[in-house]
Amino acid sequence: MKKITLLALLLTFSIGNAQTIEGTWKMTPAAAALGVGPNLGDISWWSNSAGDVTTRGCYFDDEFMFNADGSFSNVHGTQTWLEGWQGFADGCGTPVAPHNSSNAASWVYNSGANTLTLTGIGAYLGLSKVYNGGELSNPANAPASITYTVTTLTASSMILDISIGGGWWRFNLTKQGVAPSCSDGIQNGDETGVDCGGSCPNVCLAQINLPVTFEGTITNYAVTDFGGTSSSLVADPENASNMVMKVIKTVGAAGWAGTTMSTDSGFSSPVPFTSTNKKMYVKVWAANAGIPVRLKVEDHANVNHYVEKDAFTTASGWQTLEFDFATPATAAFDPSFIYDKASIFFNFVPDVTNATELTFYFDDVSYGTSLANSSFNLASSLKVYPNPANNVITVDSFKTIESITIVNLLGQEVILKNTNSESVTLDISSLQNGIYILKTTVGGSTATSRIIKE
Repeated sequence: MKKITLLALLLTFSIGNAQTIEGTWKMTPAAAALGVGPNLGDISWWSNSAGDVTTRGCYFDDEFMFNADGSFSNVHGTQTWLEGWQGFADGCGTPVAPHNSSNAASWVYNSGANTLTLTGIGAYLGLSKVYNGGELSNPANAPASITYTVTTLTASSMILDISIGGGWWRFNLTKQGVAPSCSDGIQNGDETGVDCGGSCPNVCLAQINLPVTFEGTITNYAVTDFGGTSSSLVADPENASNMVMKVIKTVGAAGWAGTTMSTDSGFSSPVPFTSTNKKMYVKVWAANAGIPVRLKVEDHANVNHYVEKDAFTTASGWQTLEFDFATPATAAFDPSFIYDKASIFFNFVPDVTNATELTFYFDDVSYGTSLANSSFNLASSLKVYPNPANNVITVDSFKTIESITIVNLLGQEVILKNTNSESVTLDISSLQNGIYILKTTVGGSTATSRIIKE
């Protein structure tokens, strides 16, 4: 009887999971459906563009079939996307063995370990060249099995990650025959953003970026508290027309309690530190002078990549504090790191538990120079289009643009244009495809944004 019960439980477990994975999947037909980068979830090295969905149509119509009997097959039709390592120029062509379903294959999903394993030479998900620990240079070397990390799995979408040793690929797939959801964490169907726009009722909010002013209704100003803080977006107690972030450090809070200025995804683009300017500014309110305040910037994808700096309030009320990461409080500044996430710690005394409730406010977080006028939200006033772009990009502002600089992710300046106009068009045709940081200076303040060159 025990054996029968155990068998029934195993069958229930197997069928329940098969119903989740079982079916036909395709790569999501959208920009960044697949990409590669140095860390898990980071696709900064390369990702497909929106235009690739059409150019590589023979790839985006490939099917990955998970059958109820545990068998798996890659269904390509007459053509799929081929690359140089397969002996052909990049482009559509006849599938090359063994990545043409010429060998039998099977699949196993382990929900406890969040892994999906394909067994069978030539079976793959995402890209045929990618395997655990590397990328193929010859089809004959295809492994007998490949295991993927299942990072996200819903009724209609699946995100897979796989390490190639020194880098990670990410694949975003959509299940066929299932209506997209407004809460699956994927931009699909007629959505104009992730789980927003189109037929989804949710409003699309832009990811937070510097400068942070907490003004307007189009930016996601959600913050993340830790250690015993409680933060909320409120009107400035000294100026009701100005929005600020209120931070309460509760009784019993850890001395290191703080507030991250975003969700775990951080800013939409890295802080554009240079070799000569590593300064950030935060406008803070405190009841007393001498309060220690720490600012930390880090890589949202790698918690070991960070740098911190301390400052002290000099009076009660509002004041602007400078944080120069050229002389950090802890780990040294590393120019090779991506710093795209920031946290602030009020009354930072790491080994002391907070004895009384303390209230602080902060606003106008900026890089390079402090914001002279908190009511002017430069980032939200700019219009950058098209983005992604192939040859030219235009920046519009309701005030005169003084200069525009484009830097690559290594911090190298690749384009500089001084101007005296409210609309500026830049020729980016000479740039290599990839992600760049656009820095626009208006009225002495600089806003940063991310652009994609296709």
